[in-house]
Amino acid sequence: MRYKKHIYRLSREDFYQFLLQHQRGLELLSEGESFVEFALYEPIDDLEPLEVLTVEVLPPERAFRPIRVKNLMVLPPWLKPLVIRPGSAFGTGLHATTRLCLYMLQDFLKRGWSVLDVGTGTGILAIASKKLGAGRVLAIDVDPLAVEECMHNSKENHARVECLLAEPKDIGESFDLLLANLELEVFRRELLHLKRLFKKVAIFSGIYGRQELDEFLELLGQKPAKIKRLENWHCVVVKT
Repeated sequence: MRYKKHIYRLSREDFYQFLLQHQRGLELLSEGESFVEFALYEPIDDLEPLEVLTVEVLPPERAFRPIRVKNLMVLPPWLKPLVIRPGSAFGTGLHATTRLCLYMLQDFLKRGWSVLDVGTGTGILAIASKKLGAGRVLAIDVDPLAVEECMHNSKENHARVECLLAEPKDIGESFDLLLANLELEVFRRELLHLKRLFKKVAIFSGIYGRQELDEFLELLGQKPAKIKRLENWHCVVVKT
């Protein structure tokens, strides 16, 4: 954003009198034996500025970046940290399919929605959903090690996530939002089950290349709300 910066110079006595009368914040530029030079971002009716500059003020998102000091990371409050240990389960957040889901989550998840994460791996997507304001979050996987990792990482992130050893057919209820970061082979088997598990939005990822995308869309049988590509991987969003 651009602002007008008005620079003024007053005698020391007049400057302190000005502070008492106007009681406003200012930027002190320099101070000599007989004068004080200062700046305001609005004009003063009864004072003539030395000069008026146009300055650009960086928004906090640009000015405050994460800073790492050895094993400490300083983060601005609008960033939501996810702590995931590099275990045996899939999903540290580095893979393109996981990043696609994290991107779409921030576009489509509404605060308070219930979320089901199918094939949760380390639980990163389920934990991210909770950090982004989801209500109830259930994470399922067919691998006992993944369920164990999900439980560990949820606790590490202070995120209330239910981690369950289960398949889509075992879930007897539907959720506002469904996350399914799976392989096409799994979608071939499970898509009918998955489609009954969400009420509002589904985010499907793990689809590689144009040929797999075409096959997945044919299996899906409906027009997607959005398709996003990263490193030749595709993420498909469906809305009811």
